[in-house]
Amino acid sequence: MKARTAPIWIVPTFTAALVALTALGGPSPEPARARSNPGGRTRTKATRHRSPHKRLKRDCETCHVATSFKDIRFDHETTGFSIDGRHADLACLDCHSVEDFSRVENTCASCHEDIHRGRLGTSCERCHAPDGWRVIDAERIHAGSDFPLVGRHINADCEQCHRGARIGAFHDASPECVSCHRADYESATDPDHRASGFSTDCQGCHQPLRWRPATMVDHDGIFPIFSGTHNNQWGACAQCHVQPGNNKVVSCLTCHEHAQGLMDPVHQGINGYAYVTQECLNCHPTGVAGDFLEHDSAYFPIYRGAHKGKWGTCKKCHVNSADRGVFRCLDCHAHRQSKMDSKHRGRKGYSYDSNACYDCHPHGKG
Repeated sequence: MKARTAPIWIVPTFTAALVALTALGGPSPEPARARSNPGGRTRTKATRHRSPHKRLKRDCETCHVATSFKDIRFDHETTGFSIDGRHADLACLDCHSVEDFSRVENTCASCHEDIHRGRLGTSCERCHAPDGWRVIDAERIHAGSDFPLVGRHINADCEQCHRGARIGAFHDASPECVSCHRADYESATDPDHRASGFSTDCQGCHQPLRWRPATMVDHDGIFPIFSGTHNNQWGACAQCHVQPGNNKVVSCLTCHEHAQGLMDPVHQGINGYAYVTQECLNCHPTGVAGDFLEHDSAYFPIYRGAHKGKWGTCKKCHVNSADRGVFRCLDCHAHRQSKMDSKHRGRKGYSYDSNACYDCHPHGKG
């Protein structure tokens, strides 16, 4: 009889058992979500990627994307500090510490050197904007000052007027025009401001938008050029002021309307007429045709008395344009012959004739 052989027991390893189980149609095990290490600690996402941030309360996905840690997308609006203007071009570490992002200041002076040395306070945003240091709302700042910015002054750089702007000395600027425009005053030639003795108060003639045209409003007190018939009929002072450096020398004869061939017939018979500028001014001191104020004392009152405002042009009475010595009193509605004959009945020397009217009524009175 053969001796019985003892059974041999084979203890499978974990791997062999796993293979056998799978081969026999058993369920496949789920993949491990964490890897074991000799120390028994489970390695999670935070430990697989060593973080440079020692203190950070946000998840990685708040700033980083899976494709690259260098691709940072963070909504800074959630912090209460908007990133706009030049700030949008900065890297995170330009303002933050990589170890602790919460350790950051939100004042301008914490990042920017104050060239004004603290004289203007710490609220940089009063003058500057995030778009750059030169983007300054000077118009708004000046609105509450003694010198509001209007016209071309709006585009001027602060340091053009405020020489000490860099150190915060903004109160040294003079509001007087000549403090900035002395060179413009000295170089003016049409007319020569210095030779003519013009005031250095530029705003008396000029507007902040441009130098020309000048609006010397008090010129109308001498001769109206901003009102009346000469308004907008000239382009430069030299058009009438023909001698540089002496504005008292003027000429009325350079205008196209003042050709002597036209003026002589119109003034035919006018006592004292001559084609000379001073004679023009004597009869037309305001530049208006018919402003012959001496007419009242030399000939017949038409600017006062009964005939004031009763005529429109010279030819109303002077019916012969070639001879102003010829006049007529009989064309007015009040001078109907039937009415005049009745009114003058029994008057010695009366006749319905203009010269006879003038002989008896040299001042136009009844």
